[in-house]
Amino acid sequence: MIVNPEQFGPQEYPQPRYDMGFCVNGTPIPDPMVFTGAESDLDTMGERDATGYLHRNRVATKHPLKLEYHNISWEMVMDIGKLLTNDKFEFTFPSPFTGQLATIDAYVGDRDFETVWSPTNAVWIANLKFSVIEY
Repeated sequence: MIVNPEQFGPQEYPQPRYDMGFCVNGTPIPDPMVFTGAESDLDTMGERDATGYLHRNRVATKHPLKLEYHNISWEMVMDIGKLLTNDKFEFTFPSPFTGQLATIDAYVGDRDFETVWSPTNAVWIANLKFSVIEY
């Protein structure tokens, strides 16, 4: 939900933070308001035998991620969007499983935005959501 646009003066948005280490191709991006993800195993085979025992061939572990930004400037939406235009990019994020930064080769999935115009302050206030999918 977007906050009341009248609470911000001209170009007065909450200051972005860069503490968590998110990067696209080495360029820092602001910490999102919401960051979700998973660590998913990729198998080439997974079958159960007559006894119910699982036989599988795990070939990789992948990291699908989702980031959300709330109440950011239209310019920030454009700046982040420009970094996500390549078919493939390096994406760095904090891994909750290792406690360290992880860098993956990725592409961007859906990019959703929502905006509200503040005529009093003559600014756009936006929310941005996008998914990052590991190759």
